[in-house]
Amino acid sequence: MRALVALLSLLSLAWAGPEAVWVVREQVLEKGRVVEYIGTRRYPIPGEAALEPLIRQLSRPARPARFIFDPKRGWIAVQKLGYRLDVEAVRQAYRAALEAGKPSFVLPVTVEQPQPSVQNLWQRGIVELVGEGRTNFAGSLPSRIHNIRLASARFDGVQIPPGTVFSFNRALGPVTPATGYQKAWVIRGDRTVWDVGGGVCQVCTTLFRAAYFSGLPIVERHPHSYQVGYYKPTGLDATTAPPKDLRFKNDTPAHLLIQTSIQGQNLIFRFFGTKDREVSWRGPVILWRTPPLPTRYIYDATLPAGYRRQIDFAAEGALVRVYRTVRLQSGVVQQDVLESRYKAWGAVYLVGPRR
Repeated sequence: MRALVALLSLLSLAWAGPEAVWVVREQVLEKGRVVEYIGTRRYPIPGEAALEPLIRQLSRPARPARFIFDPKRGWIAVQKLGYRLDVEAVRQAYRAALEAGKPSFVLPVTVEQPQPSVQNLWQRGIVELVGEGRTNFAGSLPSRIHNIRLASARFDGVQIPPGTVFSFNRALGPVTPATGYQKAWVIRGDRTVWDVGGGVCQVCTTLFRAAYFSGLPIVERHPHSYQVGYYKPTGLDATTAPPKDLRFKNDTPAHLLIQTSIQGQNLIFRFFGTKDREVSWRGPVILWRTPPLPTRYIYDATLPAGYRRQIDFAAEGALVRVYRTVRLQSGVVQQDVLESRYKAWGAVYLVGPRR
């Protein structure tokens, strides 16, 4: 019986075709240099019919280089090469190996480079984490979260050349229903109104913090009308409503790459480039305070009877300062003061008709 099993095994090997050999080349940007990894994978081919499923399995589009955090290696940039395999070319390579009695054949493949690639990033000096900003949107309405996701995606992958001034409004583009934005609560002067684009200012604040903590010069920044609970610590927020804008300058020696992500209920903006400075800050320092305003109620007859929801929270008026020190590798030390004047604000409730 054992002899029969061994014979069948030898016969099955004889009937099987040559193995397909897949040559894998990947590049990684780590510790300021590009490292290439080369390896092979082998796929048994029991017959020609197995070629097309293998081609579908291995074919993929290229994916741009992106920084990820590795617990052992720190921040590294990885990419995915694109692979295109022609069915007829693979068949011919398989048949040629089969006829020649070869045990394997190399899969013919067309490689597509991602844009940007890790080589592109390295050439532009985008090699390490420069700084990051975070905010939390816990408690936000679904439409507000939708707007945060949509607006932050507009900045993901954007590169800022050295010496240029970056504009939030220009990069964001129009905020309209046609561009996918939904209605949510928005601060308009001294009122909170239901309008398209609520949540975009949270994206602006998060981007501002990334620029501020990266030690970049802030060219234009406007605080909110009042202290918003989402943006603790106070004094580190930024709002935008054209013609108001958020603008900062890339005065580093390299390009800056913006990466955005959402982790749980946290929105994160990270800048990658060449780190040529150290940043420290202290505050917020509150110079004076005024008590909150009386509570306001917004009645809406279209809401269910007895409906009641708090959409704004009471906030003190205040004059707030944050102090920043930027120490360049050249030895230059820069200091600045970020000042924010907030109006006193009352709690706001949205209510429906009485029962």
